[in-house]
Amino acid sequence: MKTTSRFPGALRRLMLGLLLAGLLAPAARAQTADDAFRFSQRYPATGARMMGMAGAGIAGVADYSALFSNPAGLAFFPRSEVSGSLNTLFAQDDAFFLSDLPWESEMSDTRLGHLAYVGKAPTRQGSLVFAAAFNQVNTFGRELFFQGDNATSSITDFFLPFSDEFELVTENGAVQPRFFRDLSAVAYNGGAIEFLGENVGTGEPLFYQAVAPGTTVEQTGNVIEEGQMSEASFGGALEATRGVMIGLSANIAFGTYRFDNFYDEIDVFDENTENDYIVLLDDGELRGFDQVSFGQFLETDLVGVNLRAGLAFEASRSVRFGVTLETPTFYSVDEVFSTEVETFFDDGGSLFDSAEGNFEYEIITPWRLGAGIAFVSNEAVVSGDIEVVDWSQLELDVSGDPTLFAELNRSISQEYNAVFNTRLGAEYRISDLFLRVGFAYQ
Repeated sequence: MKTTSRFPGALRRLMLGLLLAGLLAPAARAQTADDAFRFSQRYPATGARMMGMAGAGIAGVADYSALFSNPAGLAFFPRSEVSGSLNTLFAQDDAFFLSDLPWESEMSDTRLGHLAYVGKAPTRQGSLVFAAAFNQVNTFGRELFFQGDNATSSITDFFLPFSDEFELVTENGAVQPRFFRDLSAVAYNGGAIEFLGENVGTGEPLFYQAVAPGTTVEQTGNVIEEGQMSEASFGGALEATRGVMIGLSANIAFGTYRFDNFYDEIDVFDENTENDYIVLLDDGELRGFDQVSFGQFLETDLVGVNLRAGLAFEASRSVRFGVTLETPTFYSVDEVFSTEVETFFDDGGSLFDSAEGNFEYEIITPWRLGAGIAFVSNEAVVSGDIEVVDWSQLELDVSGDPTLFAELNRSISQEYNAVFNTRLGAEYRISDLFLRVGFAYQ
């Protein structure tokens, strides 16, 4: 592709383009510490009862959600039980784009929250209980929209390659760029940036963009996140000795995450005319920038396994203590990502190009250690938990290449810290009515 232009001076990636870069970065691949952390997060509780008490149940509660907090609590069940619930998420995002005018986006999502069976086995003394449950443990539903005019920067600034991101090669007697950066290659083939062969060896810029520096474009973006994490748990608990309950659960975590970024720049004031930007092709030419459409798409599938063990101790009829230990979750992650650019011209049609890829890796979450206390009577329960998670132990890995994430893992170990998650909850019974309140700090 041979081109000429009336704008040989190209601006580099402007600092104001950080807004755009911030939206682009997550979509290329999710192999970052922030995304690994996102996938490892979960609600403080599952099920209607523990949601109402903010998940404060490590000391042991007769609820199916003991599989999620402390499996030893299953042993307090007086009878078998089947339960289920629905979860609804409502999210609102406000965006301010280069002005005080806000754009508001709303999203709601209703899904199966949990489905569980608890079976109490007949025993002469003590307690033996088995349980199985499905839980929704996290959701990623969000939507952000923004729109505004910008005369300072363009996404095409971000497409321009740095000197180490391309090389010059000679093909059919003409000098052409060969890109090491996929985004620049897609933008070049999609007509959003162009190459000035006549500037080779002159010290002048070798690339320019479709949006001429200093012209105004209308920028519109829509970022959509979707998906959820769920957990299937199988476990049981028994009364090892009077007042001492022990429990164990095996858990399979699985889910999907999808990130879609739609972005457009439009020459609304017709400042880029047909004489400003010309692309010469083998079968004709394209004149005048009109619009560039950019999209990045990421879909991630995750499957992981872990074990959760716990102990609950009745110090008296009204006081319980509990401890729980959860192994790291070993996630297998499969990502499919794609990028596409299409540039529309005032005369001649459009150019389109895209690239896609697939990558598989592993995420290893930290150990979790928790302790709790509960005060129990016939009418009320008051409980509190504290959980320790050392996020500096979060790791990413690729089978067969232990060095690939070495630098990232080193950064995680230095920048992430151990944290204390706290949960407080209370329940009061009035006849057949239960009033619950809770507070969780993650």
